[in-house]
Amino acid sequence: MTLFDINNPFDAWITHRQPSIYVISDSEMKAYKQRQAAAEILELKRLVDYHSTQAERLQENIAALEKEYPALAEASDTPRPLSSGSEG
Repeated sequence: MTLFDINNPFDAWITHRQPSIYVISDSEMKAYKQRQAAAEILELKRLVDYHSTQAERLQENIAALEKEYPALAEASDTPRPLSSGSEG
C-alpha cells in the first residue's frame, strides 16, 4: 500500500481510465449533428405543445372565474397603478 492509498481510502475503488476518443469522418460528424438537431427540434416542439396546452388551461380557468365572479372581470379590465410598497 502506497502513501497515496493511505491518504485516500476510496482510491482502491476508483478506477483511473483514459477518456474515450472517437475519430469520425466529416460526413459522419455532419450526420451526427443532423440527428442531434432533429432530436432537439422534436423536444422543442414537444415543449411548445405542452406550454400551449397549459396556457389554454389557464385561459379556461380565467374565463371560469370571470364567469363566476363578473365583478372581477370588470375590475381586471381597468389597469391599476402599481403600489410603491411603502403603504401600510
